[in-house]
Amino acid sequence: MFGTHPKTKIIGALLTEAEDPVTHFSANEIGRIAGVDADSVEDHVADLVAYGLVVETDELEDRATYKLDEDGQIVDDIRRLSEHLLERESE
Repeated sequence: MFGTHPKTKIIGALLTEAEDPVTHFSANEIGRIAGVDADSVEDHVADLVAYGLVVETDELEDRATYKLDEDGQIVDDIRRLSEHLLERESE
């Protein structure tokens, strides 16, 4: 819906998985969900952190994990836009 750029796919994957009880994802998990290789996730996730869309967490001892920055207004705006577009698509 938002395009095919790896950053867009990463955000889309994290939005889709937000209902899952596991909210912290490794680069490998994000890549699997988004259809992007883990190296590409690693290349782009720092930008997404800088943009205030994603936060790095330490859920796993041996590697970084990430989740959406649910405290950020940008994530709330993207979530609302996504829901709006899905509603329009179903009409």
